[in-house]
Amino acid sequence: MIFDSLNLYILFLVFIVGTCLGSFYNVVILRTLSGESIVFPPSKCPKCGNKLKPWHNIPIISYLFLKGKCAFCKEKISIQYPIVELLTGLLFSFAYIKFGFNYVTLFVLFCISCLIIMTVTDLK
Repeated sequence: MIFDSLNLYILFLVFIVGTCLGSFYNVVILRTLSGESIVFPPSKCPKCGNKLKPWHNIPIISYLFLKGKCAFCKEKISIQYPIVELLTGLLFSFAYIKFGFNYVTLFVLFCISCLIIMTVTDLK
């Protein structure tokens, strides 16, 4: 793959989409294990239950700015959150580098997504 400015821009977007989906995968992993809905209620601190603000849900960045602690109760947030987000972003990026932008890539991204959710669920 040639890394011209367009491909770098697409690669960046693929990484961002991957981290956002990784954030959602964390919700799927944790809420399916606890028997909660993955849609409602909105995101909340697992310790104090306070509803998170939109800026508390920015993948990876929020964890770093909050120094790994809840904005409300200051309890530690599991390192699982940024790891799953970063891993998903990186794997999506590698898939784009390897396969380009086509239907094969979409299938690979689907497989990556399923494997991340299943693996982390099994580890929990």
